[in-house]
Amino acid sequence: MPCHLGVRSVLRRSAALTLLLCPLTVTMAQGQAPEANDPPAAVQSRPAPLHHLYWNFLRSQRYFDRRASDLEQQGRTADATEMRNHLQTDLHFSNAQAAILRQEALRMEQDANAVWAKAMPIMLQDREWLKLNGRSAGPPPGHAQVHAMQEERETVIKESVARLNRRLGPMAAARLQARIEKEWAPRVTVQAISWHVQHHL
Repeated sequence: MPCHLGVRSVLRRSAALTLLLCPLTVTMAQGQAPEANDPPAAVQSRPAPLHHLYWNFLRSQRYFDRRASDLEQQGRTADATEMRNHLQTDLHFSNAQAAILRQEALRMEQDANAVWAKAMPIMLQDREWLKLNGRSAGPPPGHAQVHAMQEERETVIKESVARLNRRLGPMAAARLQARIEKEWAPRVTVQAISWHVQHHL
């Protein structure tokens, strides 16, 4: 059935998402985003830390919930149910445990976005400063603040994972971690992108 296959396709692709994490964000905040005359970037991939695997997993649950709502509005109730309950079914979680996943996914998203919202104006100001002063002038004024907010965002994610595991209890938390390490860890990487900028005197 075409609709059913469409849902399955979305579910399969979600497990292969690649994370572009904070190293890229900091690079751009420092004004090192690529320009026309910049040399190619050096890209290094490495396994994602466990808390970022959880972050990716919980973001996927949020995505599935939003897509399920869209499908319901289209009258595709069965597809919506499959989309919404996909991760719960894989984990053999109860409705109560699935509700905890959703609550913590939403809270993590809100808390991480709040930190990002504080950092974004500083990053934009730093980009303007770099346009005026150039990269040879050194780090922009907000560099230390952005780095601190990056660390704050990491703490938010780690605390969210710890809270999720406490609420699930030891058995369900162990089942979730085992699933994430088996199914998600091999497919998710961190990509640190550094631009080798040549300064001409």
